[in-house]
Amino acid sequence: MTRSNLNRQRGVALLVVLILLVMMSALAARISQQFSRNLQKTHYQVSQQQLRWAIQRQEQAVKQLLQTAASGENALEPDGEWHQPLETQGEYYTVVSQVEDAQDCFNVNNLLAEEKAAKDPAASTPPEKPRKQLTVEQLLADAGLDQLTAEQVYQQLVDYLDGDSTTLKAAQESDAWAGVQSARLPANQMMRNISEIRLLPAFPAAAYAKVSGLLCALPDASSKINVNTLKPEQAKLLAALFVGKLTEDDAARLLAARPEAGWENVEAFSKALEQEFPQLKDDLTQVAEAVAVNSRYFRVNYTGNTDDLTLRVISQLQVNSEAGEIVTWQRRYRMIE
Repeated sequence: MTRSNLNRQRGVALLVVLILLVMMSALAARISQQFSRNLQKTHYQVSQQQLRWAIQRQEQAVKQLLQTAASGENALEPDGEWHQPLETQGEYYTVVSQVEDAQDCFNVNNLLAEEKAAKDPAASTPPEKPRKQLTVEQLLADAGLDQLTAEQVYQQLVDYLDGDSTTLKAAQESDAWAGVQSARLPANQMMRNISEIRLLPAFPAAAYAKVSGLLCALPDASSKINVNTLKPEQAKLLAALFVGKLTEDDAARLLAARPEAGWENVEAFSKALEQEFPQLKDDLTQVAEAVAVNSRYFRVNYTGNTDDLTLRVISQLQVNSEAGEIVTWQRRYRMIE
């Protein structure tokens, strides 16, 4: 074998060794990278589960507070102990919760309940539209919808909720919704979340941010707006109960003048409303059936933090006074790395 052939073979062998080294290095790097990802994923899962357990433990403390504040017939104090932030610190985590009244909105599922007529028709001319319809359309208008669109959304909302197969105008729902893209039909049941309103053909998606602050979906067809926890900036809700008779500014002024501990009962609220705005006297009986000074539904916003991630949870709680318990009927999670 000549020297040149020997050198050539050595060169080829060296090249093969180098190629193998490169391949082995790439494989080792990939294995190391995959191991690191799996380790990080496992660490996140452990941290997330730790936060979930901590949030569930804190929820028990929240329920105990609400058991005291909201289980009876007494009025709910706007800034009572139930509303104060609660913080829990562990060795590697922190959980902070804030309880909010969930009856600070108009529950669209109330449209399923038959509306009572005014007891004294001679005292007040009945409106052409039911009061609930006027309220919903007004709130939609407050969110930026024009009158025609607000009426269409209301009609489709009723069709979406009720259990029959005909529209509010006595047409077939399957025909009325036939041209919707993508194809869908009314659910014919209660909404579980107000985000479902975006499924209505006439509903403009751009209005959802404002609408979701005024309308809500609670698992109840007879819930009421709690006037003790409404903030002055939520005056649109109160004004919408008296469409054309109470302005948003007037409603905000009334809420700002509310007693520090809230109105003792609905009668006290009605009396304050009548004294301030005598023109509303004929509407008070019907409106009194739509408001309350206490609540059965609450939402709790949790924020859990570790060194690696933030977990945000929203729990929806329902107070069952008869059973003497508070149940969680809905929970949503959002993780932020």
